[in-house]
Amino acid sequence: MEQYFVKEKIDSNEFKITDTENYQHIIKVLRHKIGDEIFLVDKTQSLFMATIKEIDSDEKTFLVEVKKQTRATTELPLGVTVACSLSKKDKVEWITQKATELGAKRIVFFDSKYAIMHWKKNVVEKKLVRLQEIAKNAAQQSKRRVIPEVIYLNKLTDLINIKAATNLVAYEESAKQGEISLLAQALNQNPESILCTFGPEGGFAPDEVDFLNDNGFLSVGLGPRIMRAETAPMYFLSVLSYKYELTVK
Repeated sequence: MEQYFVKEKIDSNEFKITDTENYQHIIKVLRHKIGDEIFLVDKTQSLFMATIKEIDSDEKTFLVEVKKQTRATTELPLGVTVACSLSKKDKVEWITQKATELGAKRIVFFDSKYAIMHWKKNVVEKKLVRLQEIAKNAAQQSKRRVIPEVIYLNKLTDLINIKAATNLVAYEESAKQGEISLLAQALNQNPESILCTFGPEGGFAPDEVDFLNDNGFLSVGLGPRIMRAETAPMYFLSVLSYKYELTVK
């Protein structure tokens, strides 16, 4: 059954969906009719089973009868930010989609010295709108309760302004040197929030890593293999899922 987000708080047994985008997709594209059921998530992250009662094709709205659900949340138990240096357009979109499916709460893209792509100032807003829509669709598909925030920083040094409780930098030189324990040690501290930053296809410049280390980012390896720029954040998110969602307590 499909799931959709609504911007309002649902606080009664009936709720009118006035969002044109939801109306277009649910009623016009998927051709749902009176009596059909969908899931809704409101702005408080509460989940509801909704049964369509009335459809107003003139106003492009529809009324649903709702019943709150007690299903366990699908969110990771800690706030996760993945910060990735800019890659090609299709990779940026792929990272946004997959990081959403794997539970990231915030997705950050930033410029760096060895990045092969650079966003001009006049295109940033348009690109973020596109990426935010991808995150929303992925969150609905994967039954998330939260739509991740997608943001852009025009320089790596701005990462220090969005630090979490634990801050990491995935550094390929650490992997080459056989470092395998620091990530596990950081996760064993059970932080309330975590940020991990990932370099571009050409990796981080040494002075960029030095800057991050000097500002509280711990360099960690992600195992013995060197991964592509778009693979590394998915590996990291999968490790978090195993650690906090799949491991028997």
